[in-house]
Amino acid sequence: MPVVKTNWVKKTLGACLAFSFSTLLISSPLITPTIAFAHAEHGTEGGIPTVSPKTKLPKGVSLQVVKSNAFQFALATDGQQQVEILGEDKRAFLRFKSDKLYADLNATGWHRSRQPGGGPVPDRLKNNPKLKPNWVLLDKQPGYGWYDPRLMNEEIAHFNLAMIANGKPVNVRIERIEPEPMTGYWRPTLINEADFTGLNAMVPGLSGNNLMLSRMGTAQGEFQVLDDQGVPFIELRKDGVWLNSMHAWANQVDLFHTSGTEQAPWVKVSETGTVTYADPRLDKKPAKISEIGHWVIPVKLKEGEQQSLLKGELTWQKISENGS
Repeated sequence: MPVVKTNWVKKTLGACLAFSFSTLLISSPLITPTIAFAHAEHGTEGGIPTVSPKTKLPKGVSLQVVKSNAFQFALATDGQQQVEILGEDKRAFLRFKSDKLYADLNATGWHRSRQPGGGPVPDRLKNNPKLKPNWVLLDKQPGYGWYDPRLMNEEIAHFNLAMIANGKPVNVRIERIEPEPMTGYWRPTLINEADFTGLNAMVPGLSGNNLMLSRMGTAQGEFQVLDDQGVPFIELRKDGVWLNSMHAWANQVDLFHTSGTEQAPWVKVSETGTVTYADPRLDKKPAKISEIGHWVIPVKLKEGEQQSLLKGELTWQKISENGS
């Protein structure tokens, strides 16, 4: 299925994954919580489940197979469609009506969709699977993410997800594809040392965009890590490491932190003088693997204007047939 690059798809798909079945268990008084655990790698034997590229969905509807703790469907609409999702028994259990989301609590498919491998079905439905539909409004939401046990069944090479879109039946073919083999990876390397006494820097891994900075006991002052506009977003102080929680990169550096305020944006992220964080500049890959990327991270003395530029390269490392 071609990816439709429209704002409603990007916005709604992100929201529908956040509004997953786990959120419903917490927010809806009509649903009894069921705890489930799934192995993140289970379900990939024989290929990765995906929507067939030959699938033609109605305009205003987007469907993808995504992976959270397990594979699940994520459907988004433009808020103007009526779509029903049918279970393996061909009975509708989810209904998208404009911007409203409904579930049939008497449908077996609804209960099966609540856990990766298939949630438990209540005894009342086992004894009488054709109970009258009990449609309940879950939320005003033009998208949703749900589990389908067939996505986790590695013995099923392909199957059809049945739905009714604006009154017309639609069968979406789901098939498993082999992932492309990994031929190499981008490796960041640091090619110089900091000019400041008491500041150590290193790239801790072979890949990724992590950088480790340490303020040693020999340091005379405190240090600031600057962005590309010269604005500090990390500080290595005498009492630990601090993050500017109001900075645009605050949620990209992979540091767990509390929320600050405009009046007090700096929050402590480490009690020690060492921090390992994800720097976006180490992730700016060249257009071609034959090229070498370059990155620069300015570090400044907090008490003055003196700066030191940490410089590095990003090179493509090819993986040989023997795995090295």
